[in-house]
Amino acid sequence: MTNTANTTKNTPATDASTIDRPAVTRTLNIVKHSVSELYNDARRKTPYFANSKEEAEAKLSAALKALEGFAENLDAIKKR
Repeated sequence: MTNTANTTKNTPATDASTIDRPAVTRTLNIVKHSVSELYNDARRKTPYFANSKEEAEAKLSAALKALEGFAENLDAIKKR
C-alpha cells in the first residue's frame, strides 16, 4: 500500500474572463425581487404567499437569514 500526499491547489472555480456578467446581474435582480415580494407579503394583512401573517414574516426572516449567511461567505472568500 502506498501513501500519497493529497495536494490541493487554491484555483478559482472560473476564470474572470469567462464570467457572464449579465447572468450575474439577472440572478441578483431575481434575488432582490424575491426578497422584495416576501417583504411586501409580510406587510399585507392577508399574504399571498403564506397562510398567515406570521408565516409570511417567518418566510421573510428565513430569506434574510439566508442572505446574511451568503454575504458572510462572500466576505470570507474575499479575505482568503
